[in-house]
Amino acid sequence: MGKTLVRRKDITPALLVVSVMLVSLISGAAAAPAPKPAAPETYVLGPGDTIDVQVFGEPDLTRTVMIKPDGTVALALVNEVKASGKTTVQLQEELTKMYAKYLKTPSISVVVHEFRIDRVYLLGQFKTPGEFQLRNNVGILELVASAGGPTNRADLAKAVIIRGKTETIKLDLFNAIANNQSPDIKLQAGDVIFIPETDRRIVVLGEVARPGPYDLLEGQHISDLLAAAGGPTPKAGLSKAFIMRENAQVAIDLKRVLAGDVEANAALRAGDMLVVPENKDKIAILGAVNKPGPLDLTENMTLIDALANAGGPIEKANLAGLQIVRYDGGKATTIKVKADQAMSGKDGSQNIVLKAGDLVYVPLKGKDFFDILGILGLFRGVLGF
Repeated sequence: MGKTLVRRKDITPALLVVSVMLVSLISGAAAAPAPKPAAPETYVLGPGDTIDVQVFGEPDLTRTVMIKPDGTVALALVNEVKASGKTTVQLQEELTKMYAKYLKTPSISVVVHEFRIDRVYLLGQFKTPGEFQLRNNVGILELVASAGGPTNRADLAKAVIIRGKTETIKLDLFNAIANNQSPDIKLQAGDVIFIPETDRRIVVLGEVARPGPYDLLEGQHISDLLAAAGGPTPKAGLSKAFIMRENAQVAIDLKRVLAGDVEANAALRAGDMLVVPENKDKIAILGAVNKPGPLDLTENMTLIDALANAGGPIEKANLAGLQIVRYDGGKATTIKVKADQAMSGKDGSQNIVLKAGDLVYVPLKGKDFFDILGILGLFRGVLGF
């Protein structure tokens, strides 16, 4: 009673207009970009930072510039200015003084437009060397892991940090990794962590199947190196081998090594060079063989080996009367050998091992062993052994 009723259709358009306006305002507020976070007053500028330098009232002097790798920025009137290592407040104060030479009571502000990404570089013997972001609270070992870890050729004890053009910091990654403790060194943007290649190589030269350099593996011995090199050749002078180690020559008896002598099978060191010389010892075989003359004495050469190398005995050879003249201390000794029993396999003891300087004489059947010492002594003088 007495109340005026307002019809629904009369208020609907007005409400719609207000609703649309509210939605637009709310949507606009939500879509507005969030302001960039301001740099804290303690933030130290460095290469890669982009800064806004505003000179109020002088739009031609206002600049947005990136700090260059040398730490400077290029600005109008004042040219190159050192910005790296300063806070925005410190740089602002310095620029105000500099522009005071050209402007009356200049008003200047410096703010960070875009923050740099600090980077370090991991080079050398890393599995995936390259450029990596330097983040807070990330230790050196974590960076090493980010680079895939060291290669098996890495000399971890000789790693270094290269800082700038002149500073080099020793970095013992060997102990750091062994103790699982990151070195207490604070990295700086632009630092280079470098791991050199190890010099743990060994070399074998001379009478082996595959001479050359080899990587030294942990716990490697002489026998391991010989096996890697394919073993000695038939001409190898096993008892004359030696190792060159730090300008010293260490005698090695490879006969004992190959026989399984643990004491002779010494452990190798980085830089060792094993030399297996040719065996230049000789013997001579004369008489009833197809190719009489001097022969190179190989390791453990037997009488049958020597006969085979001389082309074998001829048909009229008197193998049962074979004689060997052996010189020891200038004195000659004659050894009678039944080579026929050695060759037939009836008596293996007759297949004696020859020594350097031995002179073997195979007589013809029906011939006596006359003055063989004189003849062989003359021949030995001609051969020079």
